[in-house]
Amino acid sequence: MSVINKAETKILIAEDSPTQSLKLQILLEEQKYQVMAASNGKEALEMCQADPPNLIITDIEMPEMSGYEFCEAVKNDPELMHIPVILLTSLSDPVDVIRGVSARGDCYVTKPYNGYFLSSKIEHHLMTPIVGLDPDAIPSLDFTFKGKEYSVKSTPGQMLGLLLSIYEDSVLRNYELTQTEEALEEITQKLEKKVSAQEEAEKQLKELNDSLEAKVVERTVALEMEILEHKATTGKLRSNLKMLRKAMEGTITAMANTLDIRDPYTADHQRRVVKLAVAIGEEMDISKGKMDGLRMAGVIHDIGKIAIPLAILNKPGKITDTEFTLIKTHSEVGYDILKKVEFPWPIADIVIQHHERLDGSGYPKGLSGDEILLEAKILAVADVVEAMSSHRPYRPALGMDKALEEIITKKGTIFDPAVVDACVKVIKRKGFTFPEQ
Repeated sequence: MSVINKAETKILIAEDSPTQSLKLQILLEEQKYQVMAASNGKEALEMCQADPPNLIITDIEMPEMSGYEFCEAVKNDPELMHIPVILLTSLSDPVDVIRGVSARGDCYVTKPYNGYFLSSKIEHHLMTPIVGLDPDAIPSLDFTFKGKEYSVKSTPGQMLGLLLSIYEDSVLRNYELTQTEEALEEITQKLEKKVSAQEEAEKQLKELNDSLEAKVVERTVALEMEILEHKATTGKLRSNLKMLRKAMEGTITAMANTLDIRDPYTADHQRRVVKLAVAIGEEMDISKGKMDGLRMAGVIHDIGKIAIPLAILNKPGKITDTEFTLIKTHSEVGYDILKKVEFPWPIADIVIQHHERLDGSGYPKGLSGDEILLEAKILAVADVVEAMSSHRPYRPALGMDKALEEIITKKGTIFDPAVVDACVKVIKRKGFTFPEQ
């Protein structure tokens, strides 16, 4: 076929991970394909036999019937062997590639995949018909790899196509790896400069202390002057430490600004939530360390929404269950972005927990009670109050009174009682209001 009629093209997904399956369904449905989904190879094979698709995308590691076994079953079925099969997997060992060739797969794409690359492979195989062969007439290739004998049955065209897709996938991953290494190198250089500045500050402090000890012995008369000089220098060192702290805060602000550029609506929500969360923390008299962590986490608590399509985030109408399931992944995505950064506060844990609920009904882990950090409990209340009292693309603002009614009604079950009491106090008695949007 020279032109693909996507509206009439059926693609079957065989994937046991609900998150990966949903992600792939959204990618394909945005391109107007018809999508069928199965959670294992056995279910997928039954669906193929009942209603043959135009193309199959299958994971390899699945229960009941693996992707290799599913692919072999399709290619050995005279009614199905013409259907292109794309093997989608996180496996990268050469032995896995050999198994993919033996299963007569037509393409091999590794996770995490590039959406554009996968789409191009789908279109290529839809426009390239597969000439079927009698399974008994397919030639065998016998060879030895790492001391083990292998016998592979695959048509020359399938073998060439599969190996070519592996090569293209490797080239793409090498490019992405190079880009990542360059970004990491830039971050490393910045961190080295910060560490060097701190080491220099410590060196200056040590040299000054050594000098003071010597001068106490040698020049008692000049002691007062030297003490004053020591205080002045210590002040400079404290200033340097403040600059280092400011640099760290700048890093967090830069992350928030990245989201601001992509989605100003979410960024403004984060800023307003921080204002209320800090006011609640002050009312509860939490420690300075927890307050600093709360403030920093609040600035970027929705950073994970950078992975959610803007069409879903800013959708004016009611979102579907599928779209909401995808939105709920943002706390885990935020945790993955932040977990390897060495902050002096548990920023990543606060971010992943800010949608957990006291009774265990939250997400993503269903934590409850003391399993949830206090900072995350505060953000949860501030987040709900801001969201309900502010305008949203899918509804007008419900108002502050409605928001307070919500947290008071669910106090002790969904929300922490002490946090709710502090929130009501800062709004009702102390006159807290959100900045203008």
